[in-house]
Amino acid sequence: MKFSQPATARTVNRLRVLNLLDAYPSLSRSDIARMLALNKPSTSEIVEQLLGEQLVEEQGKTVQRNGRRPTMVALKHDARLVLGVDLGTRTASFSLSDLKGNLLRFERLPTPRQPDAKEFGQLVIKTCMKLTRISSIPIAGIIVSCGGTISEDGNTILNHEYWGWKDVPLAKAIEMHTKLPTRLVNHVKAMVQAERWFGNETTKTFFYVNWGEHISSAWVHANTISCERTRFGHLPIAPTGLCRCGGIGCLETIAAGWALSEKHQGLSVKQLQQLNDDAVVKSLSLACQAMAMALIAASAVTGCEKIILGGGIANLDDRYLQLIQDFYREHAHHALAEIPLVRSQLKDRSSVLGSVASALDHWVFHRSILETMQGLDQEKPLLETE
Repeated sequence: MKFSQPATARTVNRLRVLNLLDAYPSLSRSDIARMLALNKPSTSEIVEQLLGEQLVEEQGKTVQRNGRRPTMVALKHDARLVLGVDLGTRTASFSLSDLKGNLLRFERLPTPRQPDAKEFGQLVIKTCMKLTRISSIPIAGIIVSCGGTISEDGNTILNHEYWGWKDVPLAKAIEMHTKLPTRLVNHVKAMVQAERWFGNETTKTFFYVNWGEHISSAWVHANTISCERTRFGHLPIAPTGLCRCGGIGCLETIAAGWALSEKHQGLSVKQLQQLNDDAVVKSLSLACQAMAMALIAASAVTGCEKIILGGGIANLDDRYLQLIQDFYREHAHHALAEIPLVRSQLKDRSSVLGSVASALDHWVFHRSILETMQGLDQEKPLLETE
């Protein structure tokens, strides 16, 4: 991408400086200019702008043996906050975070099995209003992550197949009441962003699975995250078993949280793994084998470089993860057998941090836009001067 307009170049370079300061404890203006290949006048102008916005702060001068002592600049972590909301199948979480992802306030509410769009939406709005009112620090914006298909403008839940919601303008309603910019994002896409933002995931091409009450996935290739049209949880794995989608033998009928709970007196998977019961161990082992079979199919189709398991059930005891890994290596094509198959580094925080990562990216740092621009112009990366 070529930046022929000076204003566009300045905007992009401002974001580059901001993201660089997020990556380092502190830097001098000379450090920034050198690392981003910017000229010094442009760097100073951008830093002054960020100081004026109170997004960064000066931290005094460093001690050097010779010459002038440069003034260090650092990201001001509490300059802005973001509110991340995750509407999960069992719980809805609300996380007020600073610019480094530190959760300053957290609330969790139970999610009804079949929530009414109006009643549940009002509860979400009230909780958002409560959290925004108690903050003395400006809130940059709100991101709400949820299952289902989201409109292109991020305002409306077009379809939520498990809740029966259609055309619910939730973001617009929250924005109207909180007076803060609000957008919706798909739940799994948010989890992938958290993996990159807080889990330090650098693999360019990987397959991500959200293994919880339901099973969903994302195929990540370069800077593209494809998730809303995938139906990984409904791959046919067995000849029997009625799925909630109406199909027979879907992966969910063996491995999803709802299916395991129905087989064992309504207990959650977390409760089940604490039981020393042969029937439970057999069910969990079969769920892991079914997951491994589905992952073999996914890797064969995508040719991914890595597989990451996120979500609540992914945090089963290590013996179950080992079972999945062993079955995968034994049955996958030899060219794919050694692909890393790992548990998310974020463990049980994937969902909560997903909405926070999406909010930081969308309302403050715009890191995904910079990465996309970088990918569109590999020969002329975003290190050019103004």
